[in-house]
Amino acid sequence: TILDPFCGSGTTGVAAVQMGRKFIGIERDPGYFDIACRRIEQAQAQGTLLEPDAAPVPEQAGLEL
Repeated sequence: TILDPFCGSGTTGVAAVQMGRKFIGIERDPGYFDIACRRIEQAQAQGTLLEPDAAPVPEQAGLEL
């Protein structure tokens, strides 16, 4: 879960949704809150960038001596 205590226009929330993460955003300015809500809702409607099965598996290269 991603927490953004200064949400602003919701860029972190959009990125979290695109990466399939849960998001909590806090914004005290009603104008920015409305913008963030619209942007995050649009990102949710679009879907994620990576499907859970398509996530890359990290690998560590071996040392050649």
